Amino acid sequence: MGMDIDTSAITKSYAKLNLIGYNISNQNTIGYKSSSFVDILGQSTSVQNFKGGAITADNNPLDVAISGKGFFKVLSANGQALYTRDGRFQLDANNNLIDSKGNFVQSSTGTTINIPPSIPAKASSTGKMTLNLDSSATVPSAATFSPTDTTSYNKSTTTKIYDSTGKSSTVTSYFVKTSNGYDIYSANSATPTVATKDASLTFDTNGNLKTALPATVTTDDVGNPTVDIPLSGAPGVIFTFDNPTLTKGPFTATSTADGYSTPAFANLTIGADGAITPNYVINSQPVAMPLKSMLGIYVFPFDAGLTPVGVSEWAQTVASGTPTATYPGGENGAGSIQTGATEGSNVDTTAAMVDLLSAQRAFQAESQVVNTQSQILQEVAQLGR
Repeated sequence: MGMDIDTSAITKSYAKLNLIGYNISNQNTIGYKSSSFVDILGQSTSVQNFKGGAITADNNPLDVAISGKGFFKVLSANGQALYTRDGRFQLDANNNLIDSKGNFVQSSTGTTINIPPSIPAKASSTGKMTLNLDSSATVPSAATFSPTDTTSYNKSTTTKIYDSTGKSSTVTSYFVKTSNGYDIYSANSATPTVATKDASLTFDTNGNLKTALPATVTTDDVGNPTVDIPLSGAPGVIFTFDNPTLTKGPFTATSTADGYSTPAFANLTIGADGAITPNYVINSQPVAMPLKSMLGIYVFPFDAGLTPVGVSEWAQTVASGTPTATYPGGENGAGSIQTGATEGSNVDTTAAMVDLLSAQRAFQAESQVVNTQSQILQEVAQLGR
């Protein structure tokens, strides 16, 4: 019976050595939570410490660290729900947000976060033109306007527009001096030799727009004249001419239109509020298109009831209770997040080394007891012969 007691003691010491060694070996593991033995009703039980680890910035925009309560929820390839504090995220070949082990990161509504590789093209519908016409210009020598005859107009300007499929074309606006103002013609690059007269502009003696027949002149918020003109060279697009003027001086025209071709995905950012924002390139410019999904934070009633799965992942149990699915700073005290950072292991290396020395001494003492008992039993056996 004595040997049974001694074997139990040395087994306990050996298990403690293994646990402390495991903690020390994972002191640099992202999201790792240390474990220790505690005595509950005379039984020695391993318990994990879910205290937060140190947060270190690494400037990787998809790395996320939780400060406070909660876990990220991920789904393994076989659909198992796991919970982790390891927020080293990336996109897989299908633009799914995954963790460092390839598990699918879940949103606050429990869905896999997938980033569209592109978004639909947008047809142009509105344009803007800032215009100053030269009052000192002469009426063109050609009596009839033609886009192919440069003597039939004074100036021109171009604007790129898009149709619903993302195909681009160029609308050219032509400005023809008349006896009392300017006429505007337009043509599209698809049919560049066909141009239509869109409006006739007249100005008062101060060079302010008076009429723009057949369109109607209105005033903007500060009282300047403005007019919306549908250019025939840009079907479906209404151009707003904002305070066009007629002055003695150089002709100036600046025009833009909305719309874009099918944008290409550029990168992904995660906000401090958990908002997932894909960034696309539109007309050579980066444009953010926020998703409706948020990065999920899952808060358990009792963290210590979770069961470990691997090094830095856990599974739900009856003891842990059912988690609340929320977002950073959300329900049940969910922690905040820091993007471009990771949470390190919470192993206290100094304390672990002290515990290791103590456990080694206990193991050696128990080993000596077993060795002594073995010698005694051997002597007893000799006496019985």
